Amino acid sequence: MTGFVSAGFRGLAALRRAPAFHPVGVVLRGELRAIADDLPWPAAPVPVVARLSKGAGTPGRLPDALGLAVRIPGAGRDGGPWDILLTTAGSGHLGRMLPRPAAAWTRGAYSSLAPYRRADRLVWLGAWAAASAPRIEASLDAARAAGKWEFVIRTGREDGRWCDSALLTLTGTGGDAPAFDPMLNRPPGLEFAPDWLVRLRERAYAGSRAGRVRVAAKP
Repeated sequence: MTGFVSAGFRGLAALRRAPAFHPVGVVLRGELRAIADDLPWPAAPVPVVARLSKGAGTPGRLPDALGLAVRIPGAGRDGGPWDILLTTAGSGHLGRMLPRPAAAWTRGAYSSLAPYRRADRLVWLGAWAAASAPRIEASLDAARAAGKWEFVIRTGREDGRWCDSALLTLTGTGGDAPAFDPMLNRPPGLEFAPDWLVRLRERAYAGSRAGRVRVAAKP
């Protein structure tokens, strides 16, 4: 099963000459500031790189599973980065595990879909645009023109509660997007769960990486 997953994602990434899903996006830069200590956030505000993208790559402002990726330098294992990938989804017990197409970047919830395991409990990550944010249609052109973005990052508990955990402010655009990979780049003591899903996601990300490398290696 995992071999088919890896091969499928490798082929799709090679065909698209980009990540298998969320193939194109808008690179943003800003700052993350922790407001709680429920996850291993940096102790002080830290500069971050983020990317807004459309999962299937639908054109224009057509709805899609929208993505918010954030790289926190130095917050991962051995001084590496911590990559957080979130996708538009519901916010309830079941909905937070299922991607949901959205028609705007600033409406509804983004979710990690799969929970992290920290010690003996499961924790989801989610993000919501600030309540004062204007509606920004789900197009990459609209995202580029938006200017300032503010998101509240929340942790979701097994009982369904969401608690404010960090503030993400994005004010600049441009530059190259890093190769976000939440499976490789995460803090010590924070693992994904359940194990069977972890194995599938690891093969999917490995396949996507291999497909991009194969394309890059061609003359």
